[in-house]
Amino acid sequence: MARLRYVEKETATPEQEKILGQLTQKSGKIANIWKLWSHSPQTLEAFMPFYKALMKGTLDAKLRELAYLKASLVNECAYCAESHKGTGRRAGITDEQIQEMNNYADSAAFSPLEKLVIQYAEELTRSAKTSDSLMAELKTHLSEAHIVELNLTVGTANLTNRFNVSLMTDPD
Repeated sequence: MARLRYVEKETATPEQEKILGQLTQKSGKIANIWKLWSHSPQTLEAFMPFYKALMKGTLDAKLRELAYLKASLVNECAYCAESHKGTGRRAGITDEQIQEMNNYADSAAFSPLEKLVIQYAEELTRSAKTSDSLMAELKTHLSEAHIVELNLTVGTANLTNRFNVSLMTDPD
């Protein structure tokens, strides 16, 4: 059970109702993360354009989702891991890759670049820094713009992971 109450459309303030209206899925459902975050509608309203831009960036969607998923698993954020398994599958991540995520370095399920991206997400999540050798190797495969987007993806994953873990967001 979440540590805070979910903001529902029926009980939302006008400001909360506005942002929740923007986040309502075609099914009429609103993700629990947004119901919690809408307690601070101004920060959620500022976050959403950034998040949408990042998710539509130039970094390959599969690489982005591998990084997000790995950070979520490192942080033990079941909420984000489940969400990004779904978006990851749509981006091309296989069930085998999801199962092999904790053994990625030795797994044949990942390409060399995918392994580098996962390693980057893991290192950045665990210590907020990465090795010079890993960065040098990434630079041989990704543009500087892609590395920036990868870094922002991992940072965003860590933000949402910590939000959901600390507030005990219930699965959708």
